[in-house]
Amino acid sequence: MGWPATSGDYIVGDQKSPVAVVTLASDYRSLNLENYAICGTCFTENFGIEKVIVNVLSNSHISCLIVCGKESDHFAGQSLLALAENGVSTFGGSKKVIGSEGVIPYLDDIPATTISRFLREIEIIDLVGTTDPTVIQQAIDSCSGKERSEVPEISMPEIHEHSWKKYENEVKQNVMSKIKKG
Repeated sequence: MGWPATSGDYIVGDQKSPVAVVTLASDYRSLNLENYAICGTCFTENFGIEKVIVNVLSNSHISCLIVCGKESDHFAGQSLLALAENGVSTFGGSKKVIGSEGVIPYLDDIPATTISRFLREIEIIDLVGTTDPTVIQQAIDSCSGKERSEVPEISMPEIHEHSWKKYENEVKQNVMSKIKKG
C-alpha cells in the first residue's frame, strides 16, 4: 500500500517526519512550512477528518498532528479537537463526534478500532485560528517522534459529491432544530 493512503488536498514532505499538519481552511502552500510528513487542508467534520485519520495512521513515523489555520465553515478543527477530547458515540449505530459543532460529524466510513487507535497513538496540538507560519513552524519543530506500533491496513471508500446524501436526514433534522430554536 502506498502512502498517503487516500486522496486529498495536501503535499507530502519528509515521510519519516513525526508531524502531520492540517491547515483547515487556510492555504498550506502560502505558509512555506518545513519538516513535516504531510501538510494539507481539512474542510469537513466527517469525510475530511476520516481522510486525516487514515493518512496519519498509515504512516508509522507520524505521532503528532498539528491542527492550525482558519476554521472551516463545517467546524472541522473544532470537531477534530472534540474528537480528541471526547471520542465518538456509537449510540444508534453511527459514530458521532461527541461535542462537535458541525452539522454532520459522523465518522462512519472507517472502523471504530481505527478511531480508537488514532486517539491513543496521535498527539493533537491545538493551534486552531493560528495562521502565523513562525508559530506553526515552532510547533512542528517541537514535536519529537515516539514509537508507534505496526501500521494498520486502513482504507476508506472514495468520496464524491453525493457521499453526503447518506446523512440527508440528519442535516434536515439539525437545520429544523436550529430554526425552531431561533
